[in-house]
Amino acid sequence: MTDTTHSSTGASIADKTDRLEEIIAQLEDGDLSLARAKELHTEGSTLLEELETELEIGDGEIIEHE
Repeated sequence: MTDTTHSSTGASIADKTDRLEEIIAQLEDGDLSLARAKELHTEGSTLLEELETELEIGDGEIIEHE
């Protein structure tokens, strides 16, 4: 088990998705302390919110991000 904290700042959508999959795998494995599971849950929730924002389709308009 790797006990590293990842920062999603500046990460690509693919990087965030990959990290989210790693988090899910670790949580499903169940070989974690409750504290570590909570940390991963928090990180995963943050990544999910970021991905939802980045991938939001909205009303069909094209939106350019700077």
